[in-house]
Amino acid sequence: MNKKPCDKKPIPNAQAGEPEWLRVTDVKRMFGISKPKIYLLIHEGKVRSAALRGPKKLRGTRLISLASLRAHIEAMADEQAKEVRP
Repeated sequence: MNKKPCDKKPIPNAQAGEPEWLRVTDVKRMFGISKPKIYLLIHEGKVRSAALRGPKKLRGTRLISLASLRAHIEAMADEQAKEVRP
């Protein structure tokens, strides 16, 4: 069997044992973000996501990139910090 090495990129600010991808319910529980808001962020392209489903299937599991979610939250915090400074 011929296996290729995995090209995994390190996750920014990743903690040991922390997952790279979260289900929508996990994002809701960990960050307090509502499901409609999560899907809006996905639709607007502000966070990365992947749908795991079979061919020609409508239902599946939606996973959210933890790194992209954290990057979005950091960007929002930086933007709001600039607004507060005189």
